[in-house]
Amino acid sequence: MNMSYLDPKIDLVFKRIFSRADLLLDFLNAVLPLDAPIESLTYLPTEQAPQVPDMRFSIVDVKCCDQNGRVFVVEMQMLWTDAYFSRILFSGAQAIVNQLSPGDSYQSLCPVYSVTVLNDVFEKDPDEQDCWLHHYKITKLAKRGRHGKILKGLQFVILELPKFNPKTKTEKKVTALWLRFLRDTGRSGFVPDEALLSYPPVADAVKLAEFQGYSAVEIDRYQKHLDALRNEKSSLLDARTEGLEEGVKKGLAQGVKKGLAQGIKKGLAQGVEKGLAQGVEKGLAQGVEKGRADVARNLLALLDDEAIARVSGLALPKIKKLRAGT
Repeated sequence: MNMSYLDPKIDLVFKRIFSRADLLLDFLNAVLPLDAPIESLTYLPTEQAPQVPDMRFSIVDVKCCDQNGRVFVVEMQMLWTDAYFSRILFSGAQAIVNQLSPGDSYQSLCPVYSVTVLNDVFEKDPDEQDCWLHHYKITKLAKRGRHGKILKGLQFVILELPKFNPKTKTEKKVTALWLRFLRDTGRSGFVPDEALLSYPPVADAVKLAEFQGYSAVEIDRYQKHLDALRNEKSSLLDARTEGLEEGVKKGLAQGVKKGLAQGIKKGLAQGVEKGLAQGVEKGLAQGVEKGRADVARNLLALLDDEAIARVSGLALPKIKKLRAGT
């Protein structure tokens, strides 16, 4: 473990950095698609949303509101499961519900932003590989290609750190600095470069992640948290692998069953087709043979056997049998 800088994505460090309102404010202004910038923040009690099973150590959160009453629920999520979508829906909805006391007007509700910094990948679509910011709104279904109306009040933003790789000048400088800080700090051999240290808020965050700023007790807590997180990751990977293997087995069984059914159907069709062809061929041959025999029978009293054979096409032995009455 790199002991020069601790990982800011871990509970102890994340909360130390973002318990400073000025740093959290700067970070949110950098990463959120806001209509108006945040000017001040007030921290609120964090809701204890039900934990995702086996994910107790992978989720860290802080909650605050700004000068306009907008509420921000910020979570650092180390691992991803499908259940996490349900969690952020619950947390966002709870942040709305908790704004009202009995008798309050619904008009007093302020918008809620659920912000997830994800140290994992949840969007596997190849077309989304370069998309690291996912912004969800509640919108009316669009017609004829037009954008639907937005139901304001609740928005979700998910930032996929592993995908973040600024390549163009269009990337916002401050956004890039904050996400680079979260992505890289704590990695083995990490040394903050001039760009990170030249921007005061990020430079302060780097300072707060320095190993020497933590007591022995805190470092012990940090290490135990890392160990627990590794166990969660291992359990999650085992579950994913088991699910994948089960899916492969099920898919193979279904494929064999379907292939067998198709094979039987195809074989039966081919058998019927072949049998029909053989039947037609046999029937035609029998009809021709019968016709020749009828012609030969009518000529018995007029011609000799060889002449009858030439006229009817019937073989001599069969003509002799006809003449003998057998």
